Amino acid sequence: MNSVIYNPLEEYEKSLKALHLDNTNSFFDNLVKQSGINIDQNHETVKNYINCNDNLRKIRKKLTFFKIIRVLMIITILLIPVVILKITPKIRDLKNQIEKNEQESEIFLKEAQAQMLPLNRLFTCRDALKIIETTIPQLSFEPCFSAKQETDMITNFDFCEPDKDQQTTQEVLAGKYNENPFVFENKLIHTMGTETYHGYKTIHWSETYIDADGKRRRRTRTQTLHASVIKPKPFYTNQVVLNYGSQGGPDLSFSRDASLLHLKNDKQIEKYVKKGEKKLKKMTDEAISQNDDFMSMSNSDFEVLFDALDRTDEVQYRTLFTPLAQTNMVDLILSDTGYGDDFSFIKTKRMNKIISNHSQGRKINLEPDDYISYSFDIIKENFINKNTEFFKAVYFDFAPILAIPIYQERPVNSLNPIPDMTQKYSQKECEALANAADSEYMVHSGTKTKAILKSRFIKSKDNAEEICVTAYTYDIVPQIDIVSVLGGDGRYHNVSVSWDEYVPLKSSSNFFVADSGSVKDKDIIATRNGLCLFK
Repeated sequence: MNSVIYNPLEEYEKSLKALHLDNTNSFFDNLVKQSGINIDQNHETVKNYINCNDNLRKIRKKLTFFKIIRVLMIITILLIPVVILKITPKIRDLKNQIEKNEQESEIFLKEAQAQMLPLNRLFTCRDALKIIETTIPQLSFEPCFSAKQETDMITNFDFCEPDKDQQTTQEVLAGKYNENPFVFENKLIHTMGTETYHGYKTIHWSETYIDADGKRRRRTRTQTLHASVIKPKPFYTNQVVLNYGSQGGPDLSFSRDASLLHLKNDKQIEKYVKKGEKKLKKMTDEAISQNDDFMSMSNSDFEVLFDALDRTDEVQYRTLFTPLAQTNMVDLILSDTGYGDDFSFIKTKRMNKIISNHSQGRKINLEPDDYISYSFDIIKENFINKNTEFFKAVYFDFAPILAIPIYQERPVNSLNPIPDMTQKYSQKECEALANAADSEYMVHSGTKTKAILKSRFIKSKDNAEEICVTAYTYDIVPQIDIVSVLGGDGRYHNVSVSWDEYVPLKSSSNFFVADSGSVKDKDIIATRNGLCLFK
């Protein structure tokens, strides 16, 4: 295929989708051949297992029916002899049948699992990535996110995180596209907000009133008083983001948000664009009057639909968004072939972030457990379907990047070289490894919230790296505020409002990180991406 994907939407529809399906089937067939499993034998075993379970369901249904009959007949005292002579033996027989079928079902299941074990053992966490690399040779995935690549992205591609101590990397997947570095992250982000807590108190009082006959009477009134307090509270959200480094537009920054424009019909889009054109004209007129350099592009469809009006450099913006790039982006936004306008695009100089709705909540890689089963047919269905879905999700995260041809060019040779480093593994890779461990190894004993884990390289030692993992969490301490509230009786009353105080906690521990194959006789507490974490 071409080294440049000129039209990401069209090439996915016409070639890449089918090509990846063929590659997935071919990869799976090779694994099956390598495993040496007997598919027909598994089909027969699974058939017996299913039939056995079907019989179990039928017998259990009969057993329930006869139990109900027995209860009804016992209620009718005259029928107790019938229960003893007929119903109870039938129930006993059904229970024996259930026990026999359960044993047979377990035997068939274990047999089917043993038949598929040679195939299930062959699956790895690199399978999905290898297939994508075959489909798109320009795309390559790294075994792990190295410290050297992380440093390169920081030094040469403006890769830095605002408020980095407020987030932790739970999963990471790094690679390169035509030597342009990228990294997928699944991040847990911590922010401080507020929570409103409520308290209630019911009061009673007596009052005098004049009834309809003009007589003075007394009555009791009741009122529920309400009080509230607003207190600080931490919030945690997950975010999957693609970070892509490119030298294109090195001084340019802009942002655009997903607007789900693909859900609008043609008439609604036309109306939306016309409304946007008025905004563009106003912005251009204001820029001219203030001697600013903003100037609306002639392609108003692109300007309105992409809506990156906070751009900082008009010349570099136009260099990136050639007529082809504009057309590609509009097609991508309006099409429902992929996911349409579900992506936010944030460019900060040489670093580009794509945050798509379709990737939120998904794992950023497939694992063997995603495929494994006792049934060959289920394994094949899992492997083909999950890899097809995974490729689509990954491809359309890249699609806004691929829509801009200049972003597919290789980095220039004048980049700052990264010297050899003692540190092998990136901070984010170590954070992901720490997040894969049981939290009891990381957090303060009083922790009652999620944890933001941060890692710090200490030193290399015996083919391993010593790191310090710091966990930022909170204890929750119940508190009560007394709020004075005016009641209908004309007096102030104290209303108790219970609330939670979040007390910051911090805990640091040292661990070692090494290649899984090189670690023996160690207390391993987490593994991922071929790495392990141990004490």
